[in-house]
Amino acid sequence: MFGKIFLRGGKPIREKAIIDILFEDNIKKNSIPEIFDKKIQKKILERIKKTNFLSKEEEILELEGDNFENIVLIGGGKRDYFNLTKWQNLLTKAWERLKSKKVKNCSIFYKEELGKDYFEIGKKLAISFYLSNYHFDQYLGEEKRKELEKIEVVSFYVEDKKAKEKIQKGLDWGQLVSSGVCFARDLVNQPASHLHPETLVEEVFKIEKESKGKITVEVLDKDECQRLGMGAFLGVAQGSDREPKFIVLKYTNRQKKTNDEKVCFIGKSITFDSGGLSLKPSEMMEWMKVDMSGGATVLGVFKILSQMSNSEKLVYNEIYGILPACENMPSGKAMRPGDIVKAMNGKTIEVLNTDAEGRLTLADAMVYAERILKVNTIIDLATLTGACMVALGTKIAGLFGNDDRLVEKIKEISQKEGELVWELPLHKPYKKLLQSDIADIKNIGGGRYGGAITAALFLSDFVEKAKWVHLDIAGPAFNHEADDIMIKRGGTGFGVLTLIEFLEQKR
Repeated sequence: MFGKIFLRGGKPIREKAIIDILFEDNIKKNSIPEIFDKKIQKKILERIKKTNFLSKEEEILELEGDNFENIVLIGGGKRDYFNLTKWQNLLTKAWERLKSKKVKNCSIFYKEELGKDYFEIGKKLAISFYLSNYHFDQYLGEEKRKELEKIEVVSFYVEDKKAKEKIQKGLDWGQLVSSGVCFARDLVNQPASHLHPETLVEEVFKIEKESKGKITVEVLDKDECQRLGMGAFLGVAQGSDREPKFIVLKYTNRQKKTNDEKVCFIGKSITFDSGGLSLKPSEMMEWMKVDMSGGATVLGVFKILSQMSNSEKLVYNEIYGILPACENMPSGKAMRPGDIVKAMNGKTIEVLNTDAEGRLTLADAMVYAERILKVNTIIDLATLTGACMVALGTKIAGLFGNDDRLVEKIKEISQKEGELVWELPLHKPYKKLLQSDIADIKNIGGGRYGGAITAALFLSDFVEKAKWVHLDIAGPAFNHEADDIMIKRGGTGFGVLTLIEFLEQKR
């Protein structure tokens, strides 16, 4: 991870830059921090009045001081609506301003509006800093790499010694979590020429090695998948020259719990999706290296688990990850529209659109998780439908589930972690749209409407007793636009923060 955060005491004497947050309500009585001398305080108040700075949320005021080359004041909005997730995002905006001025070092100080959850303060600070500094620069030349602006050092000033200890623990955890997010981003940003099922397997075995025995990996090849009856997964893979790999990771908690529930994260892992014979338009296909984003998120979580020194907080004894990895390609041996495949649970599927392939791979993975791994809880993540993007845009994931408590828990955690989800209905009457005349089920609903719902309903047919949540991350998995808050253009690592926090939640 690039950069470093230091905890300090006292007052900064001379700094390149300092960041502070002011609030909208009662701004005239806002106490300008004592960290500034009276001369600077007066200068700040004059600038506030002159520019009509109202401290609206995300409003920014910049000026220079005698001891500080750059002072960045951020509007925090109303105090009652302020929280640490907002603080995390506001800091990012300030850092982006400083980067544009080529500032490498900056200071922040604790203030009472941040509250007393010191661990969370440290965690949010670290996540904001490290994710803001992320760049996928593996294929850039030396000159272009030099142009990338990054903050090198952040000093966080805190006086209370006990608070410092808790903040440091939060900083350490936030740095570790950020490394998992950045790892997921790197995987998504890799071109399909470099990341395919075989190289994905290589990355998985690296994680196994790093874990020092906590994580074990099993990779099923084509023959083993055929023996298990994974006709849906293999049907998607058969058009590619690259062999499919069904990847299974298992994390064993060394701090044994009385709880015997097992959880499995399943990530859609189509390393390139051409649409198969139902070919995608060229302008859409150029982004289809991102169709393994769900799998990247799962590996981001296992990257964190591999490096955790303390697993006491984890609520599960066994945590599984499944990546049904393959390419969806057109060729003379590719699956054809109208073909019928049989999933691992014996259900036959009429494939009317080979571009609705992700649900086929997930179907076999879900059956494997429940029947072979005997898990009680399944959470899948998939860049599954454009329909979900039409409904919720590019920043919000669609959420479906069969267990109210699990659904509410994921909603609560994702809100806290700043990874937005919105629950959509598993509307049972729509299931009739998936009825086939010649098979048990067909892979698309037909027509233009409700595509995200019918896709989720399709998946629900492959869950028997497990508690299950499906996250359609087609929108937020990849940022096609300009840099946004902590998210650069490209893969986002969406879901890593939510899932790792889910594993730590106490029931």
